[in-house]
Amino acid sequence: MDTSAVVLRDQLRQAVEECSARGLVFAAKWAAEQLCSLSPTTLGFKLPASHASFAQESAQAALDAEEKDSVSLAKCLFDLREFDRAAYKLQKCNGPRAVFLRLYSQYLSRERRVGEAAPNSNKSAASDTALSAEESDRRRTAGEADRELLAIRDELETLDSDSSIDAFQLYLLGLVHKALGQRLRAQEALLRSVCAYEFNWSAWQLLETCVDTVQQPVEQLSAKVSGAGWMQHAFMAQLLVEQFGGGNNEFGVHHRVLEQLFPNSQFVLGLRAVRHYSMREFEEARQLFVQLQHADPYALELSDIHSNILYVMEDRARLGELAHRCAALDRFRPETCCVIGNYYSLRREHEKAVGYFQRALQLDNKYLAAWTLMGHEFIEMKNTAAAVDAYRHAVDTDARDYRAWYGLGQTYEMLNMPHYACNYYMRAAALRPYDSRMWCALGSCYEASSQRTPAIESYRRALLGTAENEAVAITRLAHLYDDAGDRPKAAYYFQLLVEHAVKNAGALQDTAPSNSGLPLQGQGQMDELATACLFLASYEHDRGNPSVALRYLAQVVDGANSGGISQQRVDEAKAMMRA
Repeated sequence: MDTSAVVLRDQLRQAVEECSARGLVFAAKWAAEQLCSLSPTTLGFKLPASHASFAQESAQAALDAEEKDSVSLAKCLFDLREFDRAAYKLQKCNGPRAVFLRLYSQYLSRERRVGEAAPNSNKSAASDTALSAEESDRRRTAGEADRELLAIRDELETLDSDSSIDAFQLYLLGLVHKALGQRLRAQEALLRSVCAYEFNWSAWQLLETCVDTVQQPVEQLSAKVSGAGWMQHAFMAQLLVEQFGGGNNEFGVHHRVLEQLFPNSQFVLGLRAVRHYSMREFEEARQLFVQLQHADPYALELSDIHSNILYVMEDRARLGELAHRCAALDRFRPETCCVIGNYYSLRREHEKAVGYFQRALQLDNKYLAAWTLMGHEFIEMKNTAAAVDAYRHAVDTDARDYRAWYGLGQTYEMLNMPHYACNYYMRAAALRPYDSRMWCALGSCYEASSQRTPAIESYRRALLGTAENEAVAITRLAHLYDDAGDRPKAAYYFQLLVEHAVKNAGALQDTAPSNSGLPLQGQGQMDELATACLFLASYEHDRGNPSVALRYLAQVVDGANSGGISQQRVDEAKAMMRA
């Protein structure tokens, strides 16, 4: 084993110990998983400069050693989720580890009380009076909890002003700022935390939720974390997948570094799987999820995304198998409820699906996927008011959830309110600028509200994104320019449509102003192609190219022999040939 492997192994072992001692179990688990996936052979990769150890001043280390027994007792109580009791046992302790555990216990106790006081997601509004009383109680409890947050924040800021705050306490300060809605201050504290000690994965994950890539360029953020060692690659790879769907070219750079460091890591393989899912490459994503399942058959992480893929592929057998497996492992995990909800949704049992998504929210009221999927179910049930409520809960939980913004746009479009729909589609497009579905939906709304110029701009922007809705954008652009009397540009896009059809063996996409992007079958496809050929024939005839015009007309007449083209289009072509 080379020096790089030895150093990396020591760093991860210390991370497991330090995070476990402070109750950061998810960060400790992540570090332990990477430790076990580290190749025992030569890495062949030069590690970037990083903070190899969690350094403490001698006085702080002495305090931690002196208070070790009290901290051990408090940690046991913490593990038993007796947070108030754990904080009480540490009242007289001043060591950095004891201070963190005491304040973190107080924070988690506050979170639990707020969660218990929150209104139940599946409770119907029986009466305005009852709802008002419940809301009043919730707000009173939240106000008391906010005072607790302010007290925790003040104590941490006092430590910061005395220059005695450590990396883990900075993480907790960021957590408190985030809970108080102070996103920029949280981001600043978390950046300081990960630069002081990079191996706290919880700090990186929280930092990712504080980043708004619409207002803050990725390059600027990358520069800020460039001094944080190799962990920056794990953070940037996840950030790019979550916020850009992996479409950004830089993802490959960061992912290659991780593959060299951890060739057997399920985290690294999971990033690839989620990237394929985000890019709508469902079969490739499904195969990677199967690999993940074989590598760790008892893991439930990412099973909700796996179920989304099987749902889109309409693979009821595999989705049912996945639902049974997850239920056998742990029925009381939000991911399991999400998988079962997707299974019932695919079976068109939407009421049962909603019930399972509500159960997921009872287990974790910040579980974003459940709010969004529940909104989709209410759309299927034609309950637009409930759908709007679910989508709004999703964006309140995370304003960067493009699926919820897109769902709001679809809902308001169903309600024939295109101006509202445009606003929500714009939010979705800003979050997913390379997803052609967002821009096609926005263009459709602009068309519905008779705004031709922004509709053209939206469809042109769609052509810069994914190829999934390329034919939709091309067709709408051709018709919009034709309606505007700009025949040269209309001819350009109709020609693109014909070339697209030839390239894809005649498989045009739905050309009506729709958000589905699903292929039409039969006459609709071929009729649109015939319309393009008829326009191009007329255009070329007017330009003095009768031979080219005849070729387009011949395509329409010949296409009638294979079926799919309406007789009206064929008669128009024959009439033009006789003229």
